[in-house]
Amino acid sequence: MSRQNPNFRDAVVESVTFLDSTAPPRWKGRVQLPGEHRPIDILIFNLQGEFQAVPALCPHEGCDLTHCPLLNENILVCPAHSRRIDLKVSELCVKELDGQFLVSLNTTSLFETAENRTEITSGSEGFETVLQLREEIDKLRLATLKQEKQIRVITQSMDAMLSESEQQKLKLKEKVHQQQALSRFVDRVMDTIDDLLVVIDTEGRILRLNTAVERELGLTEAELLGTGIDELLTPLEQQHLAGQLPGLPWSIRSVLLETIRLNGYYAGEHELLGKNRDNAKSIYWLKSSLLHSEQGKLEGAVVTALNITELKNRETQLQLSAKVFENSSEAIFITDPQGTIMEVNAAFCSITGYERSEVLGRNPRVLKSKLHDKPFYKRLWRSLLDEGGWKGEIWDRRKNGEFCPMLLSINAVTDKLGELTHYVAISTDISHQKQTERELKQLAYYDVLTSLPNRSLFKNRFEHEICLAERNNTRLALFFLDLDHFKNVNDTLGHWAGDCLLQIISTRIQGCLRKTDTVARMGGDEFTIILPGLTGITDATELARKLIDAMTKPVQIKDHTVFVGVSIGIAIFPDDGNDFYTLTKHADTAMYAAKAKGRGLFQYYEAGMNEAAHQRLLLENALRLAIEREEFQLYYQPKADSSLSRITGAEALIRWRRPGFGIIPPDRFIAIAEETALIIPLGKWILKTACLQAKIWVNQLPGFRLAINLSPLQLLADDFIVVLDRILAETGTKPEWIELEVTEGLIMLDIVKATERLHQIRERGIHVAMDDFGTGYSSLSYLQKLPIHTLKIDRSFIMAYTNDPASSEAAFIRTIVSFGQVLNMTVVAEGVETESQLTLLQSYGCDEIQGYYLSPPLSADEFQRRWIDHGVVE
Repeated sequence: MSRQNPNFRDAVVESVTFLDSTAPPRWKGRVQLPGEHRPIDILIFNLQGEFQAVPALCPHEGCDLTHCPLLNENILVCPAHSRRIDLKVSELCVKELDGQFLVSLNTTSLFETAENRTEITSGSEGFETVLQLREEIDKLRLATLKQEKQIRVITQSMDAMLSESEQQKLKLKEKVHQQQALSRFVDRVMDTIDDLLVVIDTEGRILRLNTAVERELGLTEAELLGTGIDELLTPLEQQHLAGQLPGLPWSIRSVLLETIRLNGYYAGEHELLGKNRDNAKSIYWLKSSLLHSEQGKLEGAVVTALNITELKNRETQLQLSAKVFENSSEAIFITDPQGTIMEVNAAFCSITGYERSEVLGRNPRVLKSKLHDKPFYKRLWRSLLDEGGWKGEIWDRRKNGEFCPMLLSINAVTDKLGELTHYVAISTDISHQKQTERELKQLAYYDVLTSLPNRSLFKNRFEHEICLAERNNTRLALFFLDLDHFKNVNDTLGHWAGDCLLQIISTRIQGCLRKTDTVARMGGDEFTIILPGLTGITDATELARKLIDAMTKPVQIKDHTVFVGVSIGIAIFPDDGNDFYTLTKHADTAMYAAKAKGRGLFQYYEAGMNEAAHQRLLLENALRLAIEREEFQLYYQPKADSSLSRITGAEALIRWRRPGFGIIPPDRFIAIAEETALIIPLGKWILKTACLQAKIWVNQLPGFRLAINLSPLQLLADDFIVVLDRILAETGTKPEWIELEVTEGLIMLDIVKATERLHQIRERGIHVAMDDFGTGYSSLSYLQKLPIHTLKIDRSFIMAYTNDPASSEAAFIRTIVSFGQVLNMTVVAEGVETESQLTLLQSYGCDEIQGYYLSPPLSADEFQRRWIDHGVVE
């Protein structure tokens, strides 16, 4: 582009910055003027497609215009003195070329800024004169602006002073209104008080009073103001107060004021004189305290008076009423509404052993025997509050600690308004009646010879236990015991020896039972036992053996040593019957069957559960022998990564090779092993055998890890860690070669102890896996705190998948996999049997799989040939 005028030239704008936070956005840069040492800052605007530029500093006072807004889209307003700069008449012409801004400079123009005024020499004296005139005009303008500022400051200061003065006036006026309102409020408060309230000065003259004074005394405010407070007291009371004062070095104007001033506070009972001074006097309780100013100067005193005439009358009535019951033969005591004992009679002291002074002011809880529970007392108080009385039997404790049965009657006493004032209790000692009842009950429900429950009481308890068992969904066992050879003792030594033998036998039976069990003598040499709270029959079997062992021991009867035995029949509720008579009959039948087999035995009733119990007993005995003979064998089921590229390890699974029965799966005997604690020696054998096998396979297949299941008894046993360390040392097994699996249910049995054991296991470098995840009750908040390496999805969730990736079963599997990934755990899916299950698990990113799709459990030799020697997944 050629210049049309020789006085214009193009200059490049340097240091350009785009300011997008201003309104409107603009560019800021620098341009070097010809003949100047310093460049000037300019602002560039895009106005409707054309670029316009102005100096960045106001030419008047040099104020920065960088962030000033535009008015009417082309006017910049200086924030200092509101000078307007029109962009459309700017002498700076801007154009954009190749991403740069060029400014066309008029060499004859004058750019003025507050920072630097540039003089352009034109070679003529007239131009210099114009410049000088402009400078003078600028100076005058600056001087004028300074004066305007000073005037503005003075004006603002005067306005502020006037405003502050007005505010002070308003505050003073508001304070006066507040004080007046407060005074009226205090008057209203004083008048709402039922007590008499009087304010006196330092001379004892009345300055202020409430309407209660006028109402009670019948004197007007005008009659009372300025009179002495002592004039309201009787002459006798004035003399009494004066007599209590010490000698004072000044004249006494008011004995009441001096009494208050002497002590700083005064309270006492007085009569106050009203307008009609001949009538009966009212009794008031006076309370008073000194009144001081904010500076601490004494200004007088405040006196309040409460009319207690009615209270004094009631006190007299109570004193009279106390004599009415003083000579009663029944224990009587009176309490206030809060239960504090106010009065007792002589009979109360005689029955309880307490002196009157020992119980007054105390709560009747001093007699509490602690034989009653909280609901008993709740019912008692509910009857008192709702019905105004209670009557019934209660056990108290005498002062010497003896329990005392009482027939107690409590009644609430109210005033005319129905307000509770007292409780009156009348109690009769019924110790003699209770003793008679106990003797009758003992004869009716207990065996005289052994003091055991008889048939009638046993029946009641048994029916009660049946109700509890039905409610709690548990079993109970009924034992029927019959002594063997008891008739021989009776016939040879006499009935006295038989009686002694029954007493000794009853003691032995009780020594074998729990506190919750019940034993009764049905008659002759027959005993019955209730064994409640059963989930299986193991406890019943153990008790039967314990009883047989106890009964076979010799019995010493004076100089005679006798030997007896016992035959026991057992019936189980609800399997063998649902009522007392049926179960008793079945237990009796089983007892005779035991006698028929040779005596000294126990026998379950022949139907239903006893057959299973018999088989279970046989299996338990065979299991004990199997552990001694080591009839067990470990099978191994491989685990592989979900891509089936390699074998990662295996899980050791127990099998029982029972002679004559073949291989017995673990679900047939593990539960019995755990109930009988045989799992402890069996678990040690499994752990040791698996460690030895792991050592062999790890040397052939690096990275191989063998998983071993732990039972609850095994993990929570006190010596488990010691046993684990010993087996690792004996077998030479490194901790990283094995993985110990626990279930959710195991951990929740004792979360604290289980967590501690798992931490001890992990500290040794052994991997920990949670087996059957999703079937227990563990909290996710607990799970993330457990030292778990591996999460195994229970096979039931995998088997539930129906080849539908959109199903809820698939979503649940995905949730478990995601949960394990979030907790940085290895996720293993158990029970994988189909390709669709494998495909689903692969899509979710499951780490490893285990199941029949890969391989069934194999013996050690088969596992060696198929997976260790072969080494790959087909």
